[in-house]
Amino acid sequence: MFGAFLAVLVLLAILSIFGEIVMRVRLSRLEVPAEKLLWWRGGGDDAASTYQELFPRSQLPGFRRLVFWLLLASSVTLLLSVLLKSR
Repeated sequence: MFGAFLAVLVLLAILSIFGEIVMRVRLSRLEVPAEKLLWWRGGGDDAASTYQELFPRSQLPGFRRLVFWLLLASSVTLLLSVLLKSR
């Protein structure tokens, strides 16, 4: 069970990373050539908010936030279950 849970967490993390890369690539394509690296150096929240403004119907920034909180909640749950089981 632990292995399956860990595999799901890893898969969600990979999907989140892939979504972040897709957002930054699409933002880079819209910029002038001199500023293309701007989105690769900036923070994820800036890229997500700008992406949401430019592509309002896209679900990518929302998915990114959902995966972050899901990974955080799952990790805390796993930590608490391991701590409670060891007592």
